[in-house]
Amino acid sequence: MRLLVANHPYVDGNKRTALNTVELFYLLNGYHFAYEDESVRTILKEFAIQEQAVNIENVIEYCRTHAVPED
Repeated sequence: MRLLVANHPYVDGNKRTALNTVELFYLLNGYHFAYEDESVRTILKEFAIQEQAVNIENVIEYCRTHAVPED
């Protein structure tokens, strides 16, 4: 997620691509990424604007707590 947003590989849609990639990763591994829209947008914006200031441990914990096993 971080690299897709911070490195800006596309002209437009970097944050959307990163979020969709994370969702697909969880889906392929039997989980649903039940994120909160505002929280994940804040994380993505921070990666895009000031990558070094983002606490990676907090992002990892956020992703862990919002990964719900598929039925």
